[in-house]
Amino acid sequence: MTENENTRPEDVSVPESTAEETVSASSDAETPSKNKPLQAVQQSLRGAVFDEVDLDCAVFHNSNLYCVAISNSNINECRIEESAMENAQFRNLGMKHASYQAADLQGAVFTDVNLLGSTIKHSGMQEARFSNMNLAGSEFQNCSLEDAHFNNCDWENATIDGIPVRDMISAYMEVQNS
Repeated sequence: MTENENTRPEDVSVPESTAEETVSASSDAETPSKNKPLQAVQQSLRGAVFDEVDLDCAVFHNSNLYCVAISNSNINECRIEESAMENAQFRNLGMKHASYQAADLQGAVFTDVNLLGSTIKHSGMQEARFSNMNLAGSEFQNCSLEDAHFNNCDWENATIDGIPVRDMISAYMEVQNS
C-alpha cells in the first residue's frame, strides 16, 4: 500500500468458520475523513488475516485475536486492551505509538515492525519472538517476557519496568565478561 492510499475498513468481523479469509482494503473505500477507525469490542477475529490495510487508530478491546495475522499494513496509534492474541503474526507493520494493555501475546511473532514510542503494560509475552524491530522509546511495564527472544532490535531510550534497556544490556555484558 502506498502512503497515498488511505483506505480504512469500517467494520471487520470474521467468523471462526472463515479463519482463512483475508480482510483487505477495497478500492472503492470512502475517503478517510468519512471513515471511522476499526473498533472491535468483544469480537472474535480468531485466525483473521489483515493484509495491506490501514488500521491506524484501531481499537481491539476484550477480543479474541488468537492466531490473527497482520502484515504489510499500518496500525499506528492502535489500542489493544484485554485481548487474547496468542500465536499472532505481525509482519512489516507501522505500529508506532501503539498501546497494549493486559494483552495475551504468548507465542506471538513480530517481524519488521516499528513499535516506536509504544507502551506495553501488564501483558503476557512468553515465548514471543521479535526480529528486526524498532522498539526505540518503547515502554514495557509489568510484562511477562519469559523465554521471549529479541533479535536485531533497536532499544534506543526503551525501558522495561522503568529501567533503560541499554543499562540492562550493559550490566549483562559486564557480568558475562567477568
